[in-house]
Amino acid sequence: MKNKSAFTMIELVFVIIVLGILASLAMGRMDRDLKQEAAETILSHIRLAQQLALSDNKHRSDNDAKWQRAYWRFQFSNCSFTGEVKPIYAVGSGKLDNGELNKIKSAINPINGKYLFGSCTESSNSNDVSEDVFVGQHFGVKEMKLTGCVGTSDTRERGKNFGFDYLGRLHIMLQQYDGTDFFDNIATRDCNLTVTMSDRDTFSIIINNETGHAYIEGQDNS
Repeated sequence: MKNKSAFTMIELVFVIIVLGILASLAMGRMDRDLKQEAAETILSHIRLAQQLALSDNKHRSDNDAKWQRAYWRFQFSNCSFTGEVKPIYAVGSGKLDNGELNKIKSAINPINGKYLFGSCTESSNSNDVSEDVFVGQHFGVKEMKLTGCVGTSDTRERGKNFGFDYLGRLHIMLQQYDGTDFFDNIATRDCNLTVTMSDRDTFSIIINNETGHAYIEGQDNS
């Protein structure tokens, strides 16, 4: 009768080391995937805002001087919950005096049929709101920052929102439109939405100021 072979102590240690290496590689891969998933999700919703704008002309022929505030737009906030910053965003339309969106005027996530409406109030985190918009909680995003852009009436870098007209052109600071400067907030430079993850790694989404085309910086096929 033959003796059954068994692992020696050296072989067991070797197996444990290999498993540890594989586990560390897998964890690193998960981190990269989380960052990529956040980038692709945000990008898809920026593109959704432009697609909705192309099919929904907000131009008003009546005396509503603030009609451009109703452009389809992407807006975000770096909310603070119990001292911890957790960014959120929303996609929608609707002319409100303060330039903010509400849930009813928000776009619907085509993936799950829920509102793309993030708010710094806890009540917005309800069953009919897509969890994607809570990027701080869902993806580990630490900060969102918009730079570049610059409207023709203002040389400062401004705002936490941008929108699109029926030609797909990029506009910024929509709440400033009051009927006296109909197209002064068309972006004259590309907008750069920089997103910082909890590990301080970053990615950027570029929105072209002339066409409104959005893409992930460094990913030509995005």
